[in-house]
Parts: sequence; structure tokens; C-alpha cells
Amino acid sequence: MPRLPVTLVEASSKGAVAFIFGANFHVTDSAGKVIASTIANRQNDQVAKIESPSKGNIRAGAFSRDGSLFAICTVDKGLYVYETENWKTVRSLDSEKRCNALAIDPSGDVLVTADKFGDAYWVGIFPDTAEKPHILLGHVSNLCAIDFSFNEPPYVLTCDRDEKLRVSRFPNAYNIQSFGLGHTEFITSVAPARFAIDNAVTASGDGTLRLWNMHTGELLQTVEMSKYLAKYYESGAAVCGENTYEDRTAANQRYGILRVRAVDAIESFVAVVERIPAVLVFPFRQGKLGEPQVIDIAQPPTDVGVLGDRLVVSYTPKASGELVAVLKYDGNQYVADDELTTALSLNVTTMETETVPKIASIFVWGNKMYLERPKGEEGDEHDEQE
Repeated sequence: MPRLPVTLVEASSKGAVAFIFGANFHVTDSAGKVIASTIANRQNDQVAKIESPSKGNIRAGAFSRDGSLFAICTVDKGLYVYETENWKTVRSLDSEKRCNALAIDPSGDVLVTADKFGDAYWVGIFPDTAEKPHILLGHVSNLCAIDFSFNEPPYVLTCDRDEKLRVSRFPNAYNIQSFGLGHTEFITSVAPARFAIDNAVTASGDGTLRLWNMHTGELLQTVEMSKYLAKYYESGAAVCGENTYEDRTAANQRYGILRVRAVDAIESFVAVVERIPAVLVFPFRQGKLGEPQVIDIAQPPTDVGVLGDRLVVSYTPKASGELVAVLKYDGNQYVADDELTTALSLNVTTMETETVPKIASIFVWGNKMYLERPKGEEGDEHDEQE
């Protein structure tokens, strides 16, 4: 029978990987063994049982820089922070608004959430934190992504549905360092990097990666995904149909980028695009994104995580087969990591379903006019922000 897809993959600096599906998640070690889960495992009492969130499906997750904490937000305003040493809950609370993304600050003391109302909230992680949650900064549009830079003191990077990157000083985020303006569609992801502390790369529904100077907001480079991925539409390998993605223009050739992440181990950036069964790895050389390696994968992706120099890819759902796959760097290029893929295929399982679940296109929530929601579900923008 079909299984729920893994929709999000988050990897930590300690080698743990969280695989999120619905309202649950598994955590594996770097060898693919499940070490913790929100689902009880009666056959293996060595798997730590994680308190399951009670506030609906998980919308986003993030590890702290040192890997000691893991935080999630849910569609029903739940926030949960866990200690990864024992997977006990450090803090759980309700957010003011529904969150799209979150990040833990470099010190590991503060969780910052990015919500659909356009606000980023400061939330103390530990219970003895005297300061109550409060607004750190605000946009005039839904926030879609958030992260922290690697420079000192750090910037907090926030991206919105109005095509804008905001770079703010942290913790006094009312001090705006710069804006990155140039995307023509909503921004889906932002990637700072240890090897390029002055720069950030953003990904967007406009089908481009853009490289920025964070200090000045200068746009340094624009990379069009169509240049490398048009062949997947021409060959019919790109999956675009009403049974796969719930958008009303499913036949269009679009290159909405789901995620971009830094691969610090090889000084590169990795990106995945909705509908396209491929992973792109861009080397970062002399301050620019170089020509990518384009790696074919079995199914279009839902996310990609970075585990050292390995790439962990989750797939869109199908009737049977692997939920995730791993690529390893052989010193020159990425190739399939069959050993770790096999281990994860055996260990990372999700609940069975009667039918193959549908994955909503990022254009469903990204379109500002809500024109591409499934018919009858357009709703009102104020409903979305509650």
C-alpha cells in the first residue's frame, strides 16, 4: 500500500537526521538507524519515544547549530523544542499566528518563528527565560523562510511572499542592514554559508537562485533553473499533472525551487525543484555559483537535507518504493549512496494510506492573489493569517 511521504528533511551537525511526515517524525543516526521517533516502537525499546505534537501536521523543523536542540512548528500554531541528547521536550507553547518557518539562533537560547501574518517572534527556549515571546521584526507580507548568517554578530534573514529578502541585525532586528530586491515571485528558501559569510543564496517560485551581498543588499548573480532543467519537460520526465500537484495550471513548465541549502563540506549549494526528478549542486568558486552537477533521481523531490558531504533527498509519493535516497560525494562528483539509501529504506517507514497522497504545489500558497488554489478552496486571505 502507499505510505505517507516524507515532506521535510532536516540534518544536524551531530549526524542526526529528522524525517518529517504528517504530524510525526523519525530521527536517524548517520548510519540510517532510527534512534528516536514520535511513533512508539514496541519491537525496539532502544528507540527513544518523542512526545508527539498535538497541534496538527508539522509545517517546519530546524536543528540548532550545535545539534543539541530540535524545534518544530505545526499548522495549528504549536511550537515544540526538544533536547537531542534524550529527546525530551524543553518547551512547548502556542504561537500567536500560524508559522511557516523557524530557526534557532546561533547561541541556542532563542527560537525565532516566521508566521503568515508577516511577523517574526522571539521565543526564549528554556523555561527560566524571563522575557516573554514578542515580535522581533515585521514584514507586510507572509513570511516564507528564515535563517541566521554566520558572521559576528549574526544577521537574521527573513524572506516573504512579496519577493523580498530582509537582512536585519540580531538581536536588535529593528536595525535593518539591507534588503535584497529582484525576485519576481515568492521566496521559498534562504541559505547562508560558513564558507561565504558575506553572502546568502535565495530560492524562489520564479525559478531562480539569487546570490546576494548581505551587507549591502547587492544582487551579485542570478541563475535560471530552466537552463539546466528544461530537458526534463521536453523528455516527459517532469511530473506535472492534476493528480500530482494541486495547482490549476499543472501543464505549465515551471521551475519553482523548493529548497536551497549550503553544503559546507564541499563549499557548494544544493537545490531541488518541484516536479523535476533531479538534484542540482552548484560549486561556489571565486564568489560566484559555478556550473552545477545535475543528478537524476527516481522521483521528484519534496526536500533535501545536508548530512556532511551527503545529500538526503525525500521523494514525492508513489504507490510503492523508497521514501528517501542518499547521494554521496566521491571526491569529484555526487553518486548514489546505495548502502545508506538501503538502510534508510528499511528503517524509515511511515503510515500506510489507501491512496497516494497529493502534494500541494508551492504555487498554491505562494500566489499572492490565491488564484491557484484548488477550486472551492480559495478562501479569504484573513483566514490564512489566523
